This record gives sequence, structure tokens and C-alpha cells, in this order.
Amino acid sequence: MKITKNLLFIAVTLLIMAGCKKNTENSSQEETPVSKSASTAPFSCEMKVDSPDGKTPGTESNGPANKIWPNGSTIKVRFSGGSAYVRSKVQQYAKSWETYANLTFQFVADNAAADIKVAFDAGGSWSYIGIDTKNKTVSMNYGWFNDNTSETEFRRTVTHEFGHALGLNHEQSHPDANIPWNTQAVYNYYMGAPNYWTKAQVDYNVLAVSSRTGLYYSAYDKASIMHYPVQAQFTTNNVTIAANNTTISANDALYMTSIYPGR
Repeated sequence: MKITKNLLFIAVTLLIMAGCKKNTENSSQEETPVSKSASTAPFSCEMKVDSPDGKTPGTESNGPANKIWPNGSTIKVRFSGGSAYVRSKVQQYAKSWETYANLTFQFVADNAAADIKVAFDAGGSWSYIGIDTKNKTVSMNYGWFNDNTSETEFRRTVTHEFGHALGLNHEQSHPDANIPWNTQAVYNYYMGAPNYWTKAQVDYNVLAVSSRTGLYYSAYDKASIMHYPVQAQFTTNNVTIAANNTTISANDALYMTSIYPGR
């Protein structure tokens, strides 16, 4: 099922939680992250879903249809922690999606009911996908933000995480990406410090290619904000892919207007 725009797809994982980390920790081993600039700290994003008991992470994925917000929705967002400055940056870049999506983010008081609950706990940065955020005590986290974080890093991370919250998957898993992975190099990197992922986590989060069945997708977009860097050492032809995507791409914008039309 294609949509006429280049970009990422809302893929197989709209029932997932995308735990996006910046080489700081893995989901079971949290460490206080080091603040780094966008150019020196590439993303490594772990995608998770809830197991049938709703408590432990699993690796199953589902189609996207029931994870998209109703078009025209006002999505309430509240914060827990974070300085006034950091909060203002999250608001600024979250609302950049409103230029393209027919949705509105309303930032409410810390004790108010909300659809997206944003924390600033030590560790990684991550978000649940689409309307799954509504059912979580914490549905999005920014683990390395502080008052010294660069503007580029605020933009890159917030637009990426709120892309997940609006239902977007990671672009490197696109069925047309055709990345020539050097699998052993990928395993060596992600299974070692500082991520310490298992082989299964690497397979699912990095090397897996999404099936076309049941997906909404469009042409693969290397420039997508949802595509994290593929280092040259990770490919058999020693070519870097999406080295430093830090902004919403033109095709990200087009795709967002296709799933939330009317803005």
C-alpha cells in the first residue's frame, strides 16, 4: 500500500515503543548520559513492544491502523521534571510537526490529565508509538537534555521522538532500504559498550527489514529525521548512510500531511 511521497513509512511497529538512545545505556542498564553534540553522538534506537501481559518487553509488531491519532486531534502533553528552558525547547520542536500534521499539541499543567507524559529521567531518550502513549505513566523520555544541550540536538531528538508519538517508525527498517549490512560489525558495536544489547535486540532494532504486508509506506528516504546513522563500518561497501539527519525532511513533511491531512 503506497502513499505518494518520499519518506518513511508507518510500519509494522506502530505497537512498539521506540527507545531512542544516544550511546548512553540499554533498557536494562541505565547510566547517567554524557551530554554531547549532535555531530559526535549518533542515535541508537531500541524499539520495544509490550508482551501479552502488558508488563515485559517483547519483539512482536503489528500493523499501523489502530495507532494513528484521529485526524484533527488536540493532543495534551505534560511534563515531569526538566528545567523551564529544556521544557521550552521540547515544546518548540514538538510543535514544528504542526506545520504539516492536522494535529495540535496542547501543553498542560504537570498535574493535569494528558495523552503524552514527558519525563527527563537519566538514561536514554525514547517514545511510545502513536496512541499507545495515552496508556503509559511515562510515554516519552529525554535522558540527556540539560540547559547546555545544543540547539541542533534539541531539534534532532525532539522532532524524532514526537515523530514516533505521531505514529512514525524508524526509516532504516524500510523494506526498500536495501542496506548492505556488515552484520558482524553491527553485532560487535551494539552488543558492546555502551549499549550492551543482546543479539536478538540487534537483530530486531538494527538489522530487521519490515515486511510490506499490512504496512503504510512510501519511497525510502535517507534524509528522514526518523533514520538514525548507519556508520561506514556497518556496511559491506564501507558507505555511510544518513550520517547526521537533524531536521524534518521534505519527504517527512509530505508524508505527515498524507496521514493527517487538512492543515
